[in-house]
Amino acid sequence: MEQQHEATLALTQEIFGQKESKRRSLFSNVWARMVPEVFKDVPRYYRSGNIIASLGLWELWVWQFLRTIKLRPHYQTLDVCAGTNDVGIRLLKKEPAISVTAIDRSKEMQEEGQRRAKRAGLGISSVIHDVHDLPFPDNSFDVITLQAASRHLQLDKVLPEILRVLKPGGVFYHCDMLKPTSPLVEWLYLRFLRISVFMTSLIFGSTPASRECCGYFSDAIHHFYTPEELTSVLQLIGFSNVSCKKSIWGGMVGFHAAQKPLLSQH
Repeated sequence: MEQQHEATLALTQEIFGQKESKRRSLFSNVWARMVPEVFKDVPRYYRSGNIIASLGLWELWVWQFLRTIKLRPHYQTLDVCAGTNDVGIRLLKKEPAISVTAIDRSKEMQEEGQRRAKRAGLGISSVIHDVHDLPFPDNSFDVITLQAASRHLQLDKVLPEILRVLKPGGVFYHCDMLKPTSPLVEWLYLRFLRISVFMTSLIFGSTPASRECCGYFSDAIHHFYTPEELTSVLQLIGFSNVSCKKSIWGGMVGFHAAQKPLLSQH
């Protein structure tokens, strides 16, 4: 992965707090009421819908993400916001001798995820719980993953929790659609995203709640972090050896890896 020795825009703790407060003021109602309704609707077409909305790039991004993750036999792994267990299933296929725990607040997404894991002949432990308060002891996991969900989360709450339950020396792997570094790319991308998400909702006959959220998905990215800013956020939280690889088109998808220090005070 490409090491980001110095973020283009280094965030201070104060700026990070202000940004998270603004995200809460803008989206707390959406996160609490609308997003759960969306994830009741989308389990049946979550993967295929993402493939169509991204013009086929979704599978490439997931493949790139899995390539960044280093596993060893007997690792304890946690997939945060596991959804339909796509990442967990792929991790077990990559290294069958690990254990995977999936946590998600959506019962419907995890029910579909368990069906898919069983069809693949794989065992994934499922926990239905708010990921902002992880119900695990300190230093529990060697690897933690979070893919395509952090835009819907309060990072000042969930990232310290991930750091807490990660073992010293363990690695957190993150992948999501981020705010492109280039303003021009962002302008083009967000307008494309509004159209593609709306068209996907029509193709799959989404519920009114899902269609109502079409604009939210682009707004959430506009108020999210660039790859460089997210590198700074992870460092502020207390992670070390933070690295980032950006996808094509100005970093609209970023792949981060961040380690819990061996001598951690968290």
